[in-house]
Amino acid sequence: MSTGIPEKHSKCSTHCENNLQFFCSNCKKSACKDCEHILECYHNNHDVVPVHSQTDEVDQTAMKLIKIAEEIKRQLEKSFDSIVENQRKFENNIKLCRSAIEMKERKIIEKVKVESRNLVSDLDKLYKKRQEATTKELADLDSKQTQIESLKASIKSIMKEPEGKENDLDELDKKIIIVKANVLKSDNDIFSLYNKHVIPTFITSPHLNKLMDTEGIGNIVTVDERFNVANNDRSIIVTKGEKFAVKVSCLIKDEECQLAATLTSSSGEESRPHVKYQGNGDYRITSSCNIEGDWKLKITVADEHVKGSQVNDKGPPVNVKGSPVNVKVEKLGLVRTIRKISDCLKDNHRVSDVMLETNGCLLVSSMSKQMLRLNQSGSVVDKLLMPQDTRPYRMHKMSNGNIVYSDLNKCVVMCDKKLNTLCLFGEDTLISPGGLDVDENRRILYVIDENEQCVFRFNIDDGSMLGKIGSKGSKVGQMKIPFDVAITKEGNIVVADTGNNRIQLFNVNGKIARVIIDHGEQDGKVVFPYCVTVDVDNNLIISSKDKLQLFNKIGIFKRRIDHEDDGLRFPFANSAISYRPRRIAGANSNSNSIIIFNC
Repeated sequence: MSTGIPEKHSKCSTHCENNLQFFCSNCKKSACKDCEHILECYHNNHDVVPVHSQTDEVDQTAMKLIKIAEEIKRQLEKSFDSIVENQRKFENNIKLCRSAIEMKERKIIEKVKVESRNLVSDLDKLYKKRQEATTKELADLDSKQTQIESLKASIKSIMKEPEGKENDLDELDKKIIIVKANVLKSDNDIFSLYNKHVIPTFITSPHLNKLMDTEGIGNIVTVDERFNVANNDRSIIVTKGEKFAVKVSCLIKDEECQLAATLTSSSGEESRPHVKYQGNGDYRITSSCNIEGDWKLKITVADEHVKGSQVNDKGPPVNVKGSPVNVKVEKLGLVRTIRKISDCLKDNHRVSDVMLETNGCLLVSSMSKQMLRLNQSGSVVDKLLMPQDTRPYRMHKMSNGNIVYSDLNKCVVMCDKKLNTLCLFGEDTLISPGGLDVDENRRILYVIDENEQCVFRFNIDDGSMLGKIGSKGSKVGQMKIPFDVAITKEGNIVVADTGNNRIQLFNVNGKIARVIIDHGEQDGKVVFPYCVTVDVDNNLIISSKDKLQLFNKIGIFKRRIDHEDDGLRFPFANSAISYRPRRIAGANSNSNSIIIFNC
């Protein structure tokens, strides 16, 4: 069988006994040793090679082409199989959709029939009740008619007897009164109220036609239309090692589908996130990335990407980007330092607190009547002058946008977003108010009094004092120059017991206390803790003399946030300014700056 490759030792067409030995690439001719034209080729410096070299090259090229052809064939066969399989799945789903539509149709028809039978049954009961009432009314009227006929007969009898008419008329008068009372009762009571007012009328459901016109009995959708990646989860920023979650919802609420998820880095590293079905068509995909850079979270069902959809007020849902989800992973630690704040502050005041406003700006207090509003890159947006007798120290933003701050003039102030004063707390109680927090569920304001060395509690709605937590001392439950207080999601109270170099935890009633973080220079310990913040994950972010650390809600050390060369000294306060990535801003008193960290 011929392979299509020329033989290495073909015969010369001119000198038939000789094998071909040379090949001229310029003339495209073969030659044997006796062919004269090959000499001319040499003389003209043509490219002359032995025939076996040319045939070897042809062989190799042919083999490569065969391999390429075979690979193309395999790819085509694979594509063919994929098309056939996809067509099979498509046709199978078409059948499933037909069955589902028919089943839905039967269910709706059966439900309509049941509702119709119930309505007809109600109508039959009403008809029966009306018939019974009518029969009773007719019998009553017949009885009354009999009484009238009897009365008429009595009257006729008296008229026929001329004697004793006067006495008979008196008796007849009495009978007429009795009959009138029994028969007529009242001028309007000849027919029963039931017969007059019960008129059956069928009222159709006002929402049925509208619902059928707008939604029908369902929709035909593909995979990318059935699933919806939550708007806020389609592109996210997290920190290295931070656990994150992506929410996916499905239009089919009562069916669990097999979502698949793959997380891939720009360098090709892959991991498998955890996919959990939470019921009612909701899925939660959780993972974390241990390498900085850009990642892609691919979410699929039956090898099809979940693209999601969003509501379009002017028409049907519009497909938007869902999978792959873009995940940007940033480094932990220092992001930026906002310096030269002292240039904006009068009388050399130092920053005492920083807080994220509703508009995304940072509000900075400085224990003076002046406050600064910065954007997160550090540029000054506004300089705010507070009332003459106000000296804001520590701040807290409530969920409604109102701000509560401790005033060094011996009270706590609540103001609105525009810093207009709404009410005051503790004017007759507080001496040196410091750190504060609000338990909005229980409507309680907690505020440190550094002079009284305790935590005061106030009703956030009416300003009344509810009591205090702790007293002066070094025993568990006592305090020495406390600086800050924070409330966990459970309502427990965390106190930065600065003078005693420790963090204490009180239960929701403020009665039972224990030390959860002790004094020490090493990581996981504290020296002069100034501020404690509870983040969205119920972790504790604690700033102490020269470090910033992350603990869980009961004081178990997770990691140090800053590095020794970040320049963190005497951080009076810190505030969460972002959830994804988890980011905080700290008021660095020593250098009069704001330091922002990914944590």
